[in-house]
Amino acid sequence: MLASLALLSACNKESNEPAVQQEQKDKSGVSISMSGQIELPEQLARGLEFQPYDKNGRTSYTPFFNDTNIPALVCFYNEEEDNTTENAPYVMRQIVLGVHNEPGPGGRMVSKFYFKEKLIDTNERLFQDHLKPHARRDKAKVYTDPETLRMTLIVGFEVKGGNNASWDNQPIYGSQTAYEIGTKLDLTQPINYWVNKGARTNIARPIFAAFDVKPSAEVVDGIIAFSNVKLTMVGSIIKARITNNDTAPHRIVGFKITNVGGTALRLEPPTRVEIPETRKKKLVPPAIAATGTTSDGRTEFFITYEFPEEKKEILTPFQSKDWLVYLPLNKTQSGGRAEGPVFSVMYDPANASPKYGVTQKLKPLKRDGLIVSHEFRLKR
Repeated sequence: MLASLALLSACNKESNEPAVQQEQKDKSGVSISMSGQIELPEQLARGLEFQPYDKNGRTSYTPFFNDTNIPALVCFYNEEEDNTTENAPYVMRQIVLGVHNEPGPGGRMVSKFYFKEKLIDTNERLFQDHLKPHARRDKAKVYTDPETLRMTLIVGFEVKGGNNASWDNQPIYGSQTAYEIGTKLDLTQPINYWVNKGARTNIARPIFAAFDVKPSAEVVDGIIAFSNVKLTMVGSIIKARITNNDTAPHRIVGFKITNVGGTALRLEPPTRVEIPETRKKKLVPPAIAATGTTSDGRTEFFITYEFPEEKKEILTPFQSKDWLVYLPLNKTQSGGRAEGPVFSVMYDPANASPKYGVTQKLKPLKRDGLIVSHEFRLKR
């Protein structure tokens, strides 16, 4: 029998919080309940509306979700040592989060989410219940003990099969998850998060995630609670100011961005890798990674970030204009060092091949969820 899970998101409880007594239970199945807050940058994402407000004499925007529900991916796994295999058991599913808004600091609205589903896995094929007596640990199943149980929650990926069930009973694997980077980002318009896999809408959907979440220490009424979890934006939004520092006019069509993978992403499930020069293995938790192959089969290890047709503009000599760019992956690791993205402005296309401005490398940001400004020039 399986312990019920409650995934309550709002902020992780301290690890030294005392555990309460755990009583064995008789019912089979996992019951899941999530609730929490979506942490948004100061400008941002399916139905995000933007409320103007004055800050330091300037007009800014803060967003909130105006949909009643949004699709998500959830992955349960265990953070435990096992040097015998590269496999790490996990349960990954598509789910639907309910969303509501309420007043936050300064009277601005904030988005809260919730999720409830009772008696999942009543046949006990996915989870092993730590509250039920058992002879041994079944390494093929996810163990519900809060000491090792972990959860990753992702909002923003495409929806497989148009599914809108609150809990999809069908498993979803890393190769079936999909996200293609859209280049149309308008912070003044609602953004649709209900996008079917392969739809290629070109609308940029900022990804929100909570990685490697530890449950609270206590188990109450058979419910394992993940409390105090916050969904925060993955990657960065770049307010890109393009300057035509030339004596001739040029038509700006987008960016070529290297050093940050390709345009297609997927959610990699947990696995174990061998530690060099040892016989030990370490757990690699779920992670968002570039696939290098788009849904139509094109292989790209860089991003061709072409602006929508209505956003392509001619800049007169020495004129500047701002564009918004969303990068879910804003840096890569190379030789133990973080490397930032490299931008080149694309302009004056001829026969489907644009010219490229000078390359400009951004410093790697220390954390995700930031909105940063940078100027890009055509010439040296």
